Amino acid sequence: MNRPALLVIVLALALGAAGCGSPRPSVILISIDSLRTDQLDREVDGKPVTPRLSALRKESLYFENTISAAPWTTPSMMTVMTGLHPRAHGVGAYDRALSPTVPQLAQQFQDAGYATAAIVSAATLRKSFGFGAGFDSYTVEHYGHSQRSSKQLVRAMIEQITAWKGKPFFLWVHLWDPHYDYIPPPQFDLFKQGEKPPTEDMQCLRWYENAVTPPQALYLKGRYEGEVLFTDKFMGDFLDFLERQGLKDDTLLAVMADHGEAFLEHGWLTHAGRLDHEVVHVPLMLRWPGKIAPRQEDAVVSTAQIGRTLLELVGIDGSKFGMEPALPVAGPAPAGPGEPGAAGERLAMSETLRDQCFTGLVGARYKYVVDHRSCQETLFDLQADPREQNDLAAAQPELVGRYRARLVQELDRLAAAKIPQAAQPPEVVQSLEKALRSIGYVGKKRAAGEEDVPECAVAPGAVRPVAMGEVGGPACPSDGAMRCLGPRS
Repeated sequence: MNRPALLVIVLALALGAAGCGSPRPSVILISIDSLRTDQLDREVDGKPVTPRLSALRKESLYFENTISAAPWTTPSMMTVMTGLHPRAHGVGAYDRALSPTVPQLAQQFQDAGYATAAIVSAATLRKSFGFGAGFDSYTVEHYGHSQRSSKQLVRAMIEQITAWKGKPFFLWVHLWDPHYDYIPPPQFDLFKQGEKPPTEDMQCLRWYENAVTPPQALYLKGRYEGEVLFTDKFMGDFLDFLERQGLKDDTLLAVMADHGEAFLEHGWLTHAGRLDHEVVHVPLMLRWPGKIAPRQEDAVVSTAQIGRTLLELVGIDGSKFGMEPALPVAGPAPAGPGEPGAAGERLAMSETLRDQCFTGLVGARYKYVVDHRSCQETLFDLQADPREQNDLAAAQPELVGRYRARLVQELDRLAAAKIPQAAQPPEVVQSLEKALRSIGYVGKKRAAGEEDVPECAVAPGAVRPVAMGEVGGPACPSDGAMRCLGPRS
């Protein structure tokens, strides 16, 4: 990372604002739920899936190798709002909450004189998790095409910006539509392919390994892509609004995904339980005309770096925010010294304690993952094997050992920070269980006389393992990945 060059840009912006009396630029963060990286520039039968986002990418600094800190919304977006990995902020399960002592991104903007607002639509972004600190207005409503979809959210964004009447602001909006179930309006359902499965109830199918056949997964992906196109259309409407109002050049715009989505690449559908690349490799772009040169950055980066970057770009001191450095904005990041797994390699960490228990490190070439329950380690060469089909762990034990040591160092670093953590009150947890069960994130407790749900029409041979996501299911080991990372016999 060219850190000195970034600081020069930040200083110049701050001095320019102070010397000329011009207000600081506004900042907009748009997170799009479940948006896979491969949707950008994708065409199906000659029809583009993301025409407006693809055009925005060409105007932006695009981070080609961005890794989400978690494969589901709550810990992923809490990482963006705190600059802390899930292991540090502690909100890795639905019964956890952020300690009120942890500084959040909106608070930094608010303290600098910005108006702040969030407009989100998901049970996974409730204020009870700890979201909301520093926002003058935090609006969270139930998702649904007839209630709070991209169309309504973009309208609310425009109304909020108009009401601010030129004040510098920080606005976060979370667009939900690509999230399952995939029910695109007919005029956006343009990517029909594959074979329709007996059920499209993703809330049920996500609990089974190999729940559908490959042609049925292709059909579901086509439906998903209709939802992506729907979101892209309203993203375009919002970009047009910024240009009509003369706000484009004075606004730092960040667009990202909280996580991706799986369609049987590794036997599973949707997201949350695993760290496969289709779920943790996410798009990230920054646009600020005249200030950030459009280009593609190929260095591996983490979503934990986004918050500090936004602060420093507009002249706010981000040195005490989170635990990660800013993104390489001023120019291409220099190549890291050393061999894969060595101390100089830049790595991005991702973790999930939902459904399964995995922690992983992603580098420029290799990806290392450890399963907390079985202590199985996997290693993939992402350059030679981008689909992660050939596990190299047994063939390259020395390389596995280097990544294991790096993970121990990273976990020790996060633990040494001693970030306070908190739990949600029992009555809030009960309410959350009901809300998350409604979108298939939590299953019923397996008990005598109780229906084992969810059950649905699945492909022959589909397997439904007992998952952590079930109330009463097996939890991740209390000592997490550390129990697996000691000396090997």
